[in-house]
Formats: sequence, structure tokens, C-alpha cells
Amino acid sequence: MARARDCSDSREDTMERTAKKQKRKRSRSREERKHRRRRSRERHRRRRSRYSSSSSSCSSDSDHERTRSKRNKRMEVADSERQRRLRESQQKSVEAAAAERIEELVDRRVKEELERRREEIETEVLRRVEEAKAVMEQQMLEELEKRKQEQLQEAERREVRIHSYTSLIVAQLHINSRTRGPAL
Repeated sequence: MARARDCSDSREDTMERTAKKQKRKRSRSREERKHRRRRSRERHRRRRSRYSSSSSSCSSDSDHERTRSKRNKRMEVADSERQRRLRESQQKSVEAAAAERIEELVDRRVKEELERRREEIETEVLRRVEEAKAVMEQQMLEELEKRKQEQLQEAERREVRIHSYTSLIVAQLHINSRTRGPAL
């Protein structure tokens, strides 16, 4: 019975306090507000500890139950979030390891393929080099033949000029020898 009276008294006290607070609304400085909040928190803690010590108070059990269930829900949400983050980080590490492994396998296969085809590649390179040499030799021979032909043509032109000059000189000598008469 005394406990029931305590519960009803505390409810009346809280209702009375809220009514007083509404009447006393006025602007306060930050310091005052902080101080009042601190005091009200302390009072609230004291009241809660008083009620928690009594085994069967009317509203404190349901309050404690509500706060416990809220706390449990928050903890469940936090646990699920933690597990989700853990799964994500594990997934990322697995993906990174897989990517690294794939890269290693690709490198190894490329090296093996190059090693296996090395002779084939070398013979292909040598064949292409020989083809290029043959083409260059052919071009050089053609160039030499062309120069040789140009030199022969130049030599023939000179010969023709020399021949025409000599025939002019001989003709001139004949003309000169006729006009002078026989030599004594």
C-alpha cells in the first residue's frame, strides 16, 4: 500500500514540476541551462536508484523492461552492422586475393607460352630479317645498276662529244691545209 502511494506521489510530483516549468519559461543563459540539466539528471539518477532498490515498484519495472528491450534492440542493430562490415571487409579481402592470384596466373601463362614458342618466334624473326636483307640487297643492286647505266650513258656522251670535236678539228685542219697550200 505504501508503495502504491509512493508511485502515485511521484507521479503527482512530476506533473507538478512540469506545470511549474511551463510557468517559468524565460530566457536563460547557456551556463544556467547546463547547470539545470546537470541537476535534473542527478535527481533523475537518484530517483531511479531509489526505485531500483525496491523490488516491486509499479512503473520502474516496466521502465526497466522498456530500457532493457531498447538496449537489446540497439545492441542487436549494432551487432548486425558489425557483422555486415565484417562480411564486407572479408569479401573485399577475398576479391583482392583472387585478383592477385589471377594476375599471377596470367603472368605465369604468358611466360610459359613465350618460352614454349621461343624457337618459333626466333625463327620467324630470323626469316623476316633475311627477307628484309634480300629486299635491301635487291634495292642496292638496282641502284648500282642504275648508276652504272648513267655512267655508261655519260661516257658515251663524252665520247660522242670528243668524236665530234675531233672530227671538227680534222675538218678544220683540212680546210686550213688547203688554203695554205702545200708545205715546203
